[in-house]
Amino acid sequence: MLDSILTSPYFFWPVSIILAVLLFSLAVFIHEFGHFLAARLLGLKADVFSIGFGPALWKRQIGETEVRFSAIPFGGYVSLPQLDPDGMKNIQGDHGETLPPAAPWKRIIVAIAGPLGNIFLALICAALISWFAPQDATGGSTEIGYVEVDSSGWNAGLRRGDKILAVNDEPVTSWSGFMTECFLSGGTNAVVRITYQRDTTTQTTEAVLDKQISETDAIYGVSGLRPGPAFLGISEVLPDSPAARAGLEAGDIITTVNGQPFDAFEQITQAPNPGESLTLEILRNKSTLTIEVVPEVLPDSDGKPKMGVLLGIFVKNNLQWMTERGIYAQLKGDVMGVTRVLRALTAPKTEGERGRAAKGLGGPLMIFTLFIQVIQTGLWVSLGFLRLICMNLAIINLLPLPVLDGGHVLFATYAIIRRKEPSATLIRWVTYAFSFLLIGMMIWFLFADVRRFILQLF
Repeated sequence: MLDSILTSPYFFWPVSIILAVLLFSLAVFIHEFGHFLAARLLGLKADVFSIGFGPALWKRQIGETEVRFSAIPFGGYVSLPQLDPDGMKNIQGDHGETLPPAAPWKRIIVAIAGPLGNIFLALICAALISWFAPQDATGGSTEIGYVEVDSSGWNAGLRRGDKILAVNDEPVTSWSGFMTECFLSGGTNAVVRITYQRDTTTQTTEAVLDKQISETDAIYGVSGLRPGPAFLGISEVLPDSPAARAGLEAGDIITTVNGQPFDAFEQITQAPNPGESLTLEILRNKSTLTIEVVPEVLPDSDGKPKMGVLLGIFVKNNLQWMTERGIYAQLKGDVMGVTRVLRALTAPKTEGERGRAAKGLGGPLMIFTLFIQVIQTGLWVSLGFLRLICMNLAIINLLPLPVLDGGHVLFATYAIIRRKEPSATLIRWVTYAFSFLLIGMMIWFLFADVRRFILQLF
């Protein structure tokens, strides 16, 4: 039902944008609702429940809580005067009398309830994907589906069917993980060490990062490699060509050429002897056919015999967040992804890794834009992306930094251990400092996102 609506020319973009707003807001809502629910169950006061920041577009008083939808939808907050009466008052707003802080253990529960809300929603998304999504909606591996001759991957000795295990000793379990490790390992012409499995043996080789993957950022990978499973076949048949007369069709998968496994396009693009036929074994609609083609010299074919086809690689490569099927495996993959980036930022293993990791990050604008694109691909990919966003929000918010939920846990834990509250002045100034830092990061992300958007347009 969702897919049919989104493919309608009248609803495609408007519905995509509306659904992106709703799903993005859902991730924020479930987080803030976790704080709100825990606070109310523990008897704490909640002045404001806001989806978004800035001026309120709509608000209503429900009991003692003012519910808002604010102008900037990328975030939200619950104003809890007893969670941090001094440090957060100027950020969330002062909406009433000053109340004494809640007991530290209550503050810890309220703080972690937001991330737990995100984890709960991520768990629901993972369960829906695991139980109901079509089998081909998930899956992925690090198997190489195709290697272009004379490419960096080919020169490194990698071949079709090899399974990549690690990059610079960093294990990888998906093709996107392989690409990420290449990106973090260096810029153009950097050399990476690739561990791979061929048949039953494990081998190691070195490859040059010589392919720019992103049009807008200096993100490089190993050229010539395509993910597997990949199938080599025919993407187009030219009219009145030997291939058309022989009965070849677009979409045919070529399995063998003259009885030999079809591993590289060069097997049929290299000119045969005049009048020599090619015997192709074709897979079409799950049926195997044997077709004989005699290449001919065609117009504009450089005087060489040709079949009259355009060759293509048919790849089913699921997105990063759709490689796993099991509920636990999905959530684990999300956690491993975000912790890998955090490790690159805080404890880089190679020179320049921190800068490359920072360059690869995006802000709310990029996430929202990607959300729109993801929604246009279908329901299950959208749920997978929502799950990924929720797990990222949960982990980031649990970092022990002021302004974040982990900062509240840190201060409350200090109060439990020392049996006294930390200095209100210290908390206030540390909170101010991290607030300005957070604002600066958001401005930087916005600038980077706008730059990417402009470069993609032009």
